[in-house]
Parts: sequence; structure tokens; C-alpha cells
Amino acid sequence: MTHRSRLTLTALTLIAAGAFAPMAQASGFQLREQSPLSQGNAFAGVSAGSGDISALFFNPAVMTQYSGTQFSFGGTYIGISAKFSDGAASRTPALTALGFNVAPVTLAPLSPVSGSSTHGNAAVPAVLPEFNIMYSASENLKFGLSLNVPFGLTTEYDGNWIGRYHGLKSELKTIDITPSVAYRVNKQFSFGAAFIIRKADAELTNGVDYGTALALKVGSALAAAGMPTTTPGPGQNSPVANVAMGAPNATFGTPGYAIPGAWDGKAGLKGDGWGYGYKVGLIYEPTDAFRLGLAYHGAMTMTLEGDAAFEFPTAMPATDLAALNAAGLRNGGGEADLSLPATASLGFDYKVNPTFSIQGEVARSTWSRFKELRVKFDTGAPDSITDESWNDTTYASLGGTWKVNQDWTLRAGLAFDQSAVDDAHRTPRIPDNDRKWVSLGASYAYSKQTTVDVGFTQIFVADGKVNLTAAGDNTTRGSLSGTMKASITILGASLRYTF
Repeated sequence: MTHRSRLTLTALTLIAAGAFAPMAQASGFQLREQSPLSQGNAFAGVSAGSGDISALFFNPAVMTQYSGTQFSFGGTYIGISAKFSDGAASRTPALTALGFNVAPVTLAPLSPVSGSSTHGNAAVPAVLPEFNIMYSASENLKFGLSLNVPFGLTTEYDGNWIGRYHGLKSELKTIDITPSVAYRVNKQFSFGAAFIIRKADAELTNGVDYGTALALKVGSALAAAGMPTTTPGPGQNSPVANVAMGAPNATFGTPGYAIPGAWDGKAGLKGDGWGYGYKVGLIYEPTDAFRLGLAYHGAMTMTLEGDAAFEFPTAMPATDLAALNAAGLRNGGGEADLSLPATASLGFDYKVNPTFSIQGEVARSTWSRFKELRVKFDTGAPDSITDESWNDTTYASLGGTWKVNQDWTLRAGLAFDQSAVDDAHRTPRIPDNDRKWVSLGASYAYSKQTTVDVGFTQIFVADGKVNLTAAGDNTTRGSLSGTMKASITILGASLRYTF
């Protein structure tokens, strides 16, 4: 049983970071899986037009390659494994500096964080939907509408694992509704633009070491008042620690029982918000055999607002609970901004002969915009700041398409996807690292109007090191080290129809 206190907060829930999204399948928490057809060749050449109107997610100008009224819809299943091993965690050295060494009575060391040092699969599989429709107002003017899930993340850990203070559940869901327009200027050039309407929902939970938070606050105040922080000897506590962890003391004004690790609780954050953005694109066709596509998705900053719930152990003394409430862990409101990257992409499609073509794609995303996640409270509590310091990323792919006959088309592709996160900033919430793609796909034309596409990808993710230090924003969370091992299997299918 727990005490619950509501506190309204915002987008910290974000980095936990699609309407139906699993752990992101591109750098950061970006989702590239927007076209089962293009999945088959690892999205090589998708900015130049991949073979159906679903490529308009990447470049709205591709609509000029198609005629009449067309629609496509489908779904992509993403199966993920993300496991943690070789874990070690300890509380901040700031406790030792204040003289907190052993627990009262039991004399158990206070520094180590308890919990399982390994964790099974924390990722959650999901299905991403996609829907696209295009209308030809004329031979050269096209209008489109698409529904996609461009960003997302879901990971969930057990409540007693060793990294619980750094993350339990992390979930980001987004959905885009995007009207678009494209115009063919002449035989060589086409231009396109789109307006993005984005809805985001997010949830983040983590364990909270309220005992350490109290010990640091009370211990620092006692030390500032002149009480000694030195200990009589090894395995003993300082006068500061003895007073802080003892019974409430009216003389010193301490709430009592500020014992690191003794009062584990939980904090849960939920938020949502709307964002608006744009895409622009160009298609250049110097010959009938070669097509080049250039696209740009503008950066977006979303402000999310929502609620946070804090859970405290039922056995926590009322004096400690009151001290935490007074520090801002109580009903209130807040907000935070989430910086999403701009992405520039360049793709080509070259027909080697009437039955075989090759495609290539390079995309650059400005994840360096995501420098920090700052949550502002209206309760008087200080801002909560998480240092992200992400890096810009590059995605590159090469693929081929073979038209076997009038009914069957086969595809294959390879890709490299660079991680936005380095070892010093990787967290269990987003266990991102460099990825290598191997993709296969096929299309079958039932008729001139109806075609079914399937795409399969196996993603090999490099092992990622977690190396979080117990300093700055992680002072009360403590340190965490370990290894993340991940693998991803993707299978998509879609139906295309031309009126």
C-alpha cells in the first residue's frame, strides 16, 4: 500500500520516449518504418520515390510520379529484444563525504544499490500503421494526405532491478496527420510541400530513493551549520549522519530517519501536446533512367503538459513525508519543451536495364538540438534537468529492385544507422546504438489496380555500454553501469489500390 500525491508536470515523460510505437528503429527515438514496400530495400532511394505513394512521407514531391487517385495502407510489426547485463550501481559519493557509511542497527553498507544486475527483454513489440492517399487534380498537380507514426519508444523494467532509479517505464507515442501538395514544373523538375499536424503522448516512471534525497538535504544543512562530517573510524558514521538518520530532533530541526535506501518510492509522469511542422522536397529527372530526390523535414519543438504522481512508502514517517512535500513533491503544474530534429535526405534511383534498378539514400538528422530536457514546475520546486547532449546522425542505405515479370517484383537492401547517443549519455530508457540493416521485400500485382507489398528487415545492434555517474542530475539516482544487448526484427505488409 502506498501514499499518493499528485503533481502536475510535463514532457519529462517525453524522452521516455509513436501512436503505437516500440523502441525506435532509427537513431534516437525516430521511426523510419513508414512504408512496407521501401522496407524491402532498406529505404534506399525512398527520397527519389520508392515505387508507391507511401514515399510521400519522406518527400512529398514523389507524388508527381503517379497518376489518378491512389491509396495505400498497411502495418509494420516490430519485434525487439533489449536486455541488460553486467549491472552495477551505487549511491552518490556525496553521501560518503557527509559521513553516511552504514545503516543504523543493521550496519549494512549504504553505498551499494540492491537489485538484480541483469534484466530480460525490456522492449515492447508493436505494430505501426501507415495510410496514404493521393488525388490528381491534373497531370501535373497532386494532393495527398498521410497518417504516420514518426517518433516513439516503449521500454519497461521490473520494479526491483538495479537501475530502477534511472528508469522503469518509458513510453512516447506520436501520430502525424499530413496534408501535402506536389507540382511538376517540367519533365525534369517536381516540387512538393507538406504541413505536419503532430499529437504526442508520453509516460515515464522510475524508482525514487527518497531516503538519499532526504539524507543529502538534511546532511548538507547540518554540515553548513558546523556539525562534523568526519567519522570516528572505518564502517562508522559521522555526527551529521547519526543525527540525520536518528529520530526527529527539534534542536537541529531534522525530520529524522533520513536513511539512504530505506524509503524507496516511485514517480510517474504523463503528458501530451500538439506540434506543427513542415516538409519540402524536390525531384530531378535528367533522364528517363535516373531520378534524384532531395527532401527536408523541418525541426520541431513541442511543449507537453500533463500530470505526475508520486508514490511514497506507507511506513515512511510523517515528518519525512512532510519534508518531501515542502520540497515541491506535491500537487502542482509544470511544462517542458522537447526538441525534435530536422532531417535532410538525398536519394537516387537508377534503371540499369528494363528489369533491374539500384537505389541509394543518405539522411542526416540534427539530434544535437536535443541538448537537455528541462521540466519547469509551478510549485516552487527547482527545474528538473536531464543532460542529453545527443549527436547528429547519418543513415545510409543501398538497395536493388528486380522486376521478375508483370506480377512479381523483388527487393533487397543494406543500411547503416548511426546512433545519436554516446556511452556517457546512454540510459536504460533509450538503449540506442549503431545499427546495421539487412532487408528483403517483394510485391505482387493482383491486377492493374491492386498490389500487395511485404518487407522484412533484420537489424543488428551493436552492444551499448551504460556508464552513468552519480553526479549532477543523477546525484539522487546514483551511478549505473552495464551492457545493453539489442536485436530487432521487422515485418511489414501493405495494400495499394489505383482508381
